Amino acid sequence: MWTIGFFCLMGAVLALLFGVLFGRTQRSREGSTSPQALAFAGATVLGFFALFTGFSVAGAWQQLNSARQQTYAESRALTEVYWGAKGLPDSDRAVVRLKVREYTQDVVGDEWAQMEKGHGSTAAWQALDQVRVAVDEARVGTSAEVTVKNDVMRNLTDAYARRNTRLADVRAVVPEVVLGGLFVGAVFVVATPPVIGLTANARNLVLMGFLGACVAFGVSLVVELSGPYTGLVRLQPTAFELAQVRYDQIDTGVSSS
Repeated sequence: MWTIGFFCLMGAVLALLFGVLFGRTQRSREGSTSPQALAFAGATVLGFFALFTGFSVAGAWQQLNSARQQTYAESRALTEVYWGAKGLPDSDRAVVRLKVREYTQDVVGDEWAQMEKGHGSTAAWQALDQVRVAVDEARVGTSAEVTVKNDVMRNLTDAYARRNTRLADVRAVVPEVVLGGLFVGAVFVVATPPVIGLTANARNLVLMGFLGACVAFGVSLVVELSGPYTGLVRLQPTAFELAQVRYDQIDTGVSSS
């Protein structure tokens, strides 16, 4: 929140600066710029800025939703592993479920904090590997138990794939060239009115300040949305917390609707 406020303040200051510097020229005082030139310049600059802002916000929001879906897909795969383990021998079932719980807790705790810094957790990788070891070492005898073990391993493989995608999403940010274009467009938007003849009077300067704050809000919103696991609008480990609740329901025999 402080980042957005800072950007808005800086945008307002920049717009006021342009207004003071360029709003005192002879053309500004006389208002000699033609309406056609004003309309063309304004439409060009606003179109440039709107293009980059819309592209950036839409792309970042889509990436955020995609990353959210991956977290729920991974948690579902883990829940299937936990549920499927009921068909394993008692001792092996207890070990597998314990390891699944430990991995999920590592994701909710240590790894989520690490993802905000741009990387995953080694401890979480090791915890997931321990789940696989526990499934591999399950002592199955009957054909039914063999089938259960294969199903559990298939769901665990899916959890590995979803985890890899989740960690890849940590580095999915808005391209630097787009951010650069966005910043350039923002400067053009706030500089254009005084450059083409907006007079530096009290009313116009207030409007310039408002324009600068609005433009800066758009820029800061894109920056905050740039990474799904960083910034003000970032994903929380809700999917894995729900998985922990589901584990308890499975243990007590309570079925969710």
